[in-house]
Amino acid sequence: TALHLACASGHVKVVTLLVSRKCQIDICDKENRTPLIQAVHCQEEACAVILLEHGANPNLKDIYGNTALHYAVYSESTSLAEKLLFHGANIEALDKV
Repeated sequence: TALHLACASGHVKVVTLLVSRKCQIDICDKENRTPLIQAVHCQEEACAVILLEHGANPNLKDIYGNTALHYAVYSESTSLAEKLLFHGANIEALDKV
């Protein structure tokens, strides 16, 4: 979706516009990734924060069983991990091992 692309590319103004226009914030792509997962996976922290502040669910999993928190940990982004946990990310979430 446009939101996925904006999050992956770090286009904060576009993300803000789409969210303000009430787009589907937790919509999934073909890999079951939400815009939040995409933003975290691409290390676009500002986009991830916008999504979290507008109610994005941090506990949804992609087809690999990974949540946004998994991707924050993989990329060693303590700042993103902290923000995800603050917004209710499940610290005990398991991926498909």
